[in-house]
Formats: sequence, C-alpha cells, structure tokens
Amino acid sequence: GVPEAEQLDLFTILAAILHLGNVVVRGKDRRGDGCVVQPSDEALGLFCTLLGIEASQVTRWLCHRK
Repeated sequence: GVPEAEQLDLFTILAAILHLGNVVVRGKDRRGDGCVVQPSDEALGLFCTLLGIEASQVTRWLCHRK
C-alpha cells in the first residue's frame, strides 16, 4: 500500500543504514581514546552517496561524541 516513489526512498535509506554498518571504525591508540574512519572506506562512500551528505562530516560525527 506504499506508493512506488516512497518505496524507493525507503529502500535508499535502508541501503544506507546497511552500508553504515560496514564502515570500519578503528581506535587511534591502544588506550581506546578516540577513533578514526578512513575517508577512502568504500562503505562510507556508498553511505554518503545514498544520503547526499559529505564524508568529512560523517567521519567527524562518528568519532566525536557530543
């Protein structure tokens, strides 16, 4: 009962969430203080492309608590 245009939007969001789960987040040091996400991460690129957002912003907010 969901219109086709809305289905495509839902599938895009679902695909983005699934790709976000594949992003590799690594610790900066052995103490576990901070993390880093490589800008070249393929899953990150797909996530950002699907949602139309900048990878630099996503990597920042994935690694900085607020």
